[in-house]
Amino acid sequence: MRFSHSLSPAVTRTLTVLYSTTLLTIFTNIQLSLLGRYKYIQSVIQLERDEESRSRLQYELSLSSVLFPSLIDLTRPHDVEALLSQQTGFEDGIWREGVDAETESKFLTLSWWILNVGWKDVGERVRRGVEEVFEG
Repeated sequence: MRFSHSLSPAVTRTLTVLYSTTLLTIFTNIQLSLLGRYKYIQSVIQLERDEESRSRLQYELSLSSVLFPSLIDLTRPHDVEALLSQQTGFEDGIWREGVDAETESKFLTLSWWILNVGWKDVGERVRRGVEEVFEG
């Protein structure tokens, strides 16, 4: 009984740190995934634009453009942009503008809450669970 009474706070603290760190890691991973996704999509769009510009410039400087001026359709949208502009529900969301301020604020607020307030709640829940295990 005496041993479990002195071991209980150490186990509680260890599990509280473990759970809190895990929560922060998950939230950070989600936020970085959103940012990475946005950056990846932006780079694909930029590469498509560069390739299209290179292709058009090469065509305009070729003999084919003089002999066959109607082969290239200058009004055709970029393939990637046409795909992104389809009705997906994300027309002006993360695809074009990145992670919006509201989403970023939610993640930062949640991280702040875990660091400043939430760990106490996690600690209390862990303490009750540890007491149940050691007493039961």
